[in-house]
Amino acid sequence: MQHDVIRPDAAPAPVDRCKLCGAAASLKFGLPIGKKTGHPIPEEPDSCWYYQCDACDFLFTRAIDQQDHREVYNEGYWDHQDPDWYGRVAETLRLVALGNEMLGGHLDTVEILDFGCGIGGFLDIAHRSLGMNVWGTDIIPPKVGKEWFLPDLGDRKFDIIVACEVIEHLPDPRATFDLIRSHLKSPGVFAFQSAYWDPEVLDRDWWYLGPGNGHISLFSARGLTHVFNDMNGMNRRLWANYAGLQAWRFR
Repeated sequence: MQHDVIRPDAAPAPVDRCKLCGAAASLKFGLPIGKKTGHPIPEEPDSCWYYQCDACDFLFTRAIDQQDHREVYNEGYWDHQDPDWYGRVAETLRLVALGNEMLGGHLDTVEILDFGCGIGGFLDIAHRSLGMNVWGTDIIPPKVGKEWFLPDLGDRKFDIIVACEVIEHLPDPRATFDLIRSHLKSPGVFAFQSAYWDPEVLDRDWWYLGPGNGHISLFSARGLTHVFNDMNGMNRRLWANYAGLQAWRFR
């Protein structure tokens, strides 16, 4: 993937506004823009600047906000950056189960949307092996499960919307959460999985950071709590008390 590299000698702004809550955000650190999740930091000048919110600890960069994010998910992404894409099927099913637990529904009848369905592994298995009512949407069409792909959600609503390893890729996370909320039935559940940012113990060498493969929005426990409350969530459930794996129920 090609990026417009920021000049290494260009001084970053010391303060930005948090994409999540709107409060002031301070410069936290820089990384080479080609750094990828799970890979060592390249021996290149820092050219991608991450900011941390002073109020909710949300960590973010604007370095690739204006780019076409579809470029990230080319063939090389699936072959080298996320080769175990079928491993996400079990993790996505866990999110569905968590959401269904909060609704008290039946997995064979609830209507589910896989938001950011990627290559489509969950769509394929959910229909072909489990007979579940699952659809998917993403910025690119899937490789499998194409029959259940929705390029435009229109006015459709779902009992459960899941996002497995998706929210860290969002350039405008707050607007996307509102979009997801608008496609939930009443009641409905949004469940997601993403490694979470803990500013007390993590820094620029955290393995999960990766502007080179689109990891640009890193959520703290406080940041997620802020969004849940701001969206008037009814109740929520954390898996094994892990902040990066939650289900939110809405009225």
